[in-house]
Amino acid sequence: MSLMDRIWLGIGNYYRRRQNTEKALKYIRKGQGAIQSLDDQVAYAELLHITGHSNEAIEYLGQVIEWKGAARAYERRAHILREMNREEEAITDLDEAIRLNSDNYLTWYTRGIAYKDLGKYDEAIRDFKEAIKREDQSTVVSTYYELGMTYFESGNPAEAVSCFKESISQPDRAIPMYYFMLARCLDLIDSVEEALTVLKQGMQLADRYEAAADQGYSLFDESTNYSHGAFKTFQRQVRENYSFRWLLADLYMQLGQYEKAVEAASEGLQKYTGAVELYLKRAQIYKAWGKNHLAQEDLELAMHQDQSDFRPYFELARLYREEEAEEKAAEIITKLYRLHPESPLACYWMADSYYRLDQNDKALQLNDKLLEMENDDPANYTQRADICIEMGDLPAAEQALIKALKLSDHPEIHNKQSYVMYLQGKNEEALIELQKAVSLDPDFAEHPTYLTATGHIYKEMGLWDLAIDAYTKVIHIHPGNPRLYEFRAVCFLETDQLDRGLSDCTQGLELDPAYAGLYSLRSGIYLSMMDYTRARMDIMSFLELQPGHPGAYYRLGQIYYRDNDPEAALEAFDQVLNVIPEHADSYLYKAHLYFQQLEPEDTVQNIVNWGLHLNDATSPVEKIQAIEALEGFDEDILERAIEKLTEMYGHQLYLS
Repeated sequence: MSLMDRIWLGIGNYYRRRQNTEKALKYIRKGQGAIQSLDDQVAYAELLHITGHSNEAIEYLGQVIEWKGAARAYERRAHILREMNREEEAITDLDEAIRLNSDNYLTWYTRGIAYKDLGKYDEAIRDFKEAIKREDQSTVVSTYYELGMTYFESGNPAEAVSCFKESISQPDRAIPMYYFMLARCLDLIDSVEEALTVLKQGMQLADRYEAAADQGYSLFDESTNYSHGAFKTFQRQVRENYSFRWLLADLYMQLGQYEKAVEAASEGLQKYTGAVELYLKRAQIYKAWGKNHLAQEDLELAMHQDQSDFRPYFELARLYREEEAEEKAAEIITKLYRLHPESPLACYWMADSYYRLDQNDKALQLNDKLLEMENDDPANYTQRADICIEMGDLPAAEQALIKALKLSDHPEIHNKQSYVMYLQGKNEEALIELQKAVSLDPDFAEHPTYLTATGHIYKEMGLWDLAIDAYTKVIHIHPGNPRLYEFRAVCFLETDQLDRGLSDCTQGLELDPAYAGLYSLRSGIYLSMMDYTRARMDIMSFLELQPGHPGAYYRLGQIYYRDNDPEAALEAFDQVLNVIPEHADSYLYKAHLYFQQLEPEDTVQNIVNWGLHLNDATSPVEKIQAIEALEGFDEDILERAIEKLTEMYGHQLYLS
């Protein structure tokens, strides 16, 4: 070792201490012969690594290990290997380092980092705890931070909180990200106010860093044993989190302090001009605040910042949809689709928009394109099924869902398939699909959707007791849904449990006095109970809510007919026929009324009209047979009606 070697080494170390790594490397290379101690050898390898000569550093440390077999050399080589994403090799070196010297906390710490990066969280937690046992107060806070990060990444924010609290227990050794991660985990366990307090402390420190000429490196270096590379990583994380303003805005929003939330997001936008995340957050705050017009402005600004980011388009479309402005939502989705016509996601939303606008032909055409681009996504087939259901093409919907199920045996798809089967009258198949959904998700058996669906299917199958049981279970879960009382009341009516049906209708109307269907149903129950006054009152309430409804006038005619008010009954049936001239049953009621009033001509004409407007599939001969089978009329009336109908059909009847 020459004098010049020592001089070059001294100059190199001088530059290294001043972070001038290139000059440091230049002079230390010249004085490499003077590197004797293990500390200097490890420092030289680290310098090679941070100046981009990582492979040379690894090779050099390999030589050091051969000379000395030092645990520290293994640890340092592992550190470099880990930063080169060669985690498994790093762990092998660390295993050897721990075998040689298990007392060095840094080896346990580094192996914990390597295991964390590999997602082996149990091993990482074990190693960090071993490191903590061996550390003193000057370094342990950073290990608590890494242990907290491991708990956080493994989905255990509660344990992470206790670790992050340890990491800030010595404020002079804490850095901004320690506070940020503690606040984030406190938020995850719903300790929002505490999270806010902690985050403000972290922001004050982050702002001090930012105000410093060196961006806070001196403060960082005094507080921690982290490397300069770690400092850059932490500062990048601060920037990625918009100097913590995004989380600050979110916490204020959760607490309902919307003005402060907007102020926080706006501060972030002053620091990070054009940040889409902050525009989205401020729009979310405005929406929660009830200031939708300002939310819309922010979403528009976000759209202009980055046309490749779909989120502002989707959020603005959702906002319009909540305002029931589907056409405005469609305009936004159309803009997105025109910018990205070959994007499956944009195509999906465009098809969905057409579907919502009842432009199902266009929706189906776009879904065809979508399936050409992406035929391996079950959501695309379920979208097709929805469109086909709206178009009334239930077999096509069924086939689309079969394809979806081949890609994903998901309970929700089986549930939708059950609905399609139910609409086609395939009740047994519908039940089987529901059972498949339950087999995949046992909790679904107690879900309101499942219970309601089974109730509907049992009702269609005439299994009234099973239907009642299913609806009863749903009502226990959602006692405030008036429709459920209507469904069950129908079953009570069908099983002659009129009082129970009446009770369900009344309960439903107490929940929603404007529910027209329940007035109609209760009117029918009162009619069955021969309480014509209440039956009439309920159907009149229905007509107030839905004026001119022909079904209500038909019910009104039935009530007047049974209550022996023929003129009022005739007037009601005429109201039906004004809207639906082909309503056969109204003609038959009128025929009975005219027969009772001894009006033979009107009686015959209404019987003929009844026959004419029977089911379209009924042949002329079958219509005559139907008239012959009518009860409540004398033979002369029926013969005259048959004769008149025969004359009307003429040659067609002869051929029959």
